[in-house]
Amino acid sequence: MGLTQLQRLELNKRVDKILHAPSNVPAGGQQLEIAFVADMSSDFEDIFQSIKDAVTALKSHDKIFQNVRSNVIYWREDNIITKVTPMSFIQMGKAFEDIEEKKEKKENNSLYFEELCGYLKLYHARCRCILLFLDCTYEAFEEQSFRIYDVEKVKESLNPFLKYRLLVVTKDRMISGSELFMKLIANKYQTLDKD
Repeated sequence: MGLTQLQRLELNKRVDKILHAPSNVPAGGQQLEIAFVADMSSDFEDIFQSIKDAVTALKSHDKIFQNVRSNVIYWREDNIITKVTPMSFIQMGKAFEDIEEKKEKKENNSLYFEELCGYLKLYHARCRCILLFLDCTYEAFEEQSFRIYDVEKVKESLNPFLKYRLLVVTKDRMISGSELFMKLIANKYQTLDKD
């Protein structure tokens, strides 16, 4: 499916906002680093196309993305894998060649958001922008309580900096980590059952 032209424009605008936020100022001389998180719980062909479209949009939008260290993070129910991958490889689709689809689809893939957030906080603290691509609508993501089992753990992982660097891209909407954090603080959402 990929991103529409309107979504590409919104993505460029939101990434600019993330990179130029006062809370996201790079340490002296630090190279810009970006991460693309692929949700592997559903049809990841659409996710890969969306990531390729996002890379193309960012590279054509600003020259800053010509020399960026980029990571692709594969978020599965049993593990999270990171591969350092140049943006040009992502554009050509080479970042996704070695990925095997799991044949057995479980009813509950148990991809809990707090596990991803904890992983990102530990291993991708230097990334100034993290784009999470989901193969569902925003409404479905919200109905799943944002796939959160432990709200306090997510709040802890999003603070102090991850909430400013995260952008969740669903099929029809984008939500920043700050927006998500505010929804969690408002305590509007119940946690998921792990059963």
